[in-house]
Amino acid sequence: MLDHVTAAASGPASRPTGGAGLGRVLVAARITAGSGLPPGTTRRHPTWGLTFLTAGSGRYRDAHLDEPITAGTLVVVHPGHPHWYGADPGGWDEYFVVFDGPVFDLAGRSGALSPDRPLVHGLPVRRWAARFAAFDRPRPRGTGARDAEAVDLLAALLEACELREHPRRPGRSTAWLARSVELLEGDLTEPLPLPAVAAEVGLPYETWRRRFRAATGTSPYAHRASRRLDAATGMLVHTGLSVRDIAAATGFTDERHLIRRFRERTGLTPRAFRDGGQ
Repeated sequence: MLDHVTAAASGPASRPTGGAGLGRVLVAARITAGSGLPPGTTRRHPTWGLTFLTAGSGRYRDAHLDEPITAGTLVVVHPGHPHWYGADPGGWDEYFVVFDGPVFDLAGRSGALSPDRPLVHGLPVRRWAARFAAFDRPRPRGTGARDAEAVDLLAALLEACELREHPRRPGRSTAWLARSVELLEGDLTEPLPLPAVAAEVGLPYETWRRRFRAATGTSPYAHRASRRLDAATGMLVHTGLSVRDIAAATGFTDERHLIRRFRERTGLTPRAFRDGGQ
């Protein structure tokens, strides 16, 4: 599917150029029963892209790799890199995102995103599907909002690549982290004293806070706040609830609190975001 949408999205009016900001997401969507690329073809995309498999399986090939891909595999498509991937009989389900811009090109030149390592296997499907689904929304129009979205996507890609290089194997040593994330991402409408989470996983609060930041790159408070914004964004896109009701449903103090935090992330008010960035 990336091939079909890239051709339409990568024309001169769509691709970021000098002075147009850090980058932007061109299009994002979910596909069910997809097939990937036609067998026997090799493609070079003019833009960056990603495909994240949520069900099914298939295969990825380029000049150096020939590997099976399954649910939980992330395929990062680099501009100009010849490749092929396709689904096994029965197809696969995926989220795809097409994107471009200097911030991604810089990550490519630095080696943080490398065409020699286009695959990340074994990502938790539910968590990462939600992460990439968050980009399936109306595109913001302001440069600042597009930059914020591009940086958010780059952060997700770098986090996934970090997990490839340093996988977090489940076990007693990381059970505290899995339980911490479960609690922090639980009922967002209710207050959650963070010391209570530390106590639940059997760690002193300061020890838990430091370990959580070291493991995830963010503080427990920021992690929960980010999930609140993710939930609010999803409700703006998929429901007709008022901003006030969304604020109440996602645990913000009030409507103004949600508006302030949402603007800090996207450069837009929730209402402007819902209206397509106008």
